Amino acid sequence: MVFAPNGGELRSLSNEPKPMVNVMGKPLLIHVADNLRSIGALRVIAAVEDNVNVEGVELSRLSNDYWGTLKLIIKETPRGSTVVFSSTEYYVPREAYEALLNTHLSMGYDATMLVTAVEDTSSGVVVHVNSEGRVTGLSRGMGPGYLFLNLMVIERNVFEDYGELNWGSIKAGVHLWNGWFTRVNSPWSLLDLTRNLLSGLRESTISTKARISPKASIEGLVVIDDDAVLDHNCTLRGPVYVGKGAYVGTGALLRNHTSIEEGAVIGANAEVTESLVGPRATVGRGSFIGASLIGPRAVVEPGVVTLTTTVDRKIGAVIGGGARVGANSVIKPGSVVKPSELINPLTYYG
Repeated sequence: MVFAPNGGELRSLSNEPKPMVNVMGKPLLIHVADNLRSIGALRVIAAVEDNVNVEGVELSRLSNDYWGTLKLIIKETPRGSTVVFSSTEYYVPREAYEALLNTHLSMGYDATMLVTAVEDTSSGVVVHVNSEGRVTGLSRGMGPGYLFLNLMVIERNVFEDYGELNWGSIKAGVHLWNGWFTRVNSPWSLLDLTRNLLSGLRESTISTKARISPKASIEGLVVIDDDAVLDHNCTLRGPVYVGKGAYVGTGALLRNHTSIEEGAVIGANAEVTESLVGPRATVGRGSFIGASLIGPRAVVEPGVVTLTTTVDRKIGAVIGGGARVGANSVIKPGSVVKPSELINPLTYYG
């Protein structure tokens, strides 16, 4: 099952519920569902706050009591089932799912939690373990410790045999994850997730339904989806994703962990780097988009520049869904253009 809360900070990018925000051609919820299916899940149930329509996913209502919601859903599953709990709050790759399940099965635990050792646990839940690696309890994070990555395998029978998740009564353990993870809690975190996903590419995938000019240049690893169009003299320097029906204009340059979502348009001679361009968004000719997020159906007119700065990480701008940025405007680093906001041409914004 998947816990899929809204995630309020993502509303500055899109009015879509957080589980439905697209990264590399799929909503976050589908990314998590695919990871569950990769380890053999027969049913995927998502506990959501909003009405969403997701093919192949059963929907349940998410309450403020996550553990209570988990118990209610688990009790609907057959006795003897193994249930995997995940979330759209933290994203981990499918290798983490496989490693967690292998540990759970090999150790014979009632429940097994995915944790990672971090210096600051204030963003989440700390898992306390004894010298034998058994879980003794949970608490709110503060300081260094084992951060719970919201991924757990639990046996359905635990709720029949013990009634509650009493960590002192059940045989619960952890799998220590040393790989990458992304906490999806802000638009900027989507850039981290895009980078992590694209960095995991092992080979290029180019649809036979894509239309690619013989004069286009492709360097490095790329994913080019159905009906995408790459026009004359455009350049892709991977890792890069180009979604279904997206258009990359003459002379445009896409590079460095950039994701162009379904139906987006990149105008002639535009440059997009380290950015996420949302579904059906438009980047006008000659624009420069760096370390930025462009929301669904937003329009960036020709000649727009997003300036970047580096503090803890490189950041450009967030341009909300349905917004319009007028031609030859300059957007200052860290600026957030609200969804549906109109920025006049020749504006120095932020």
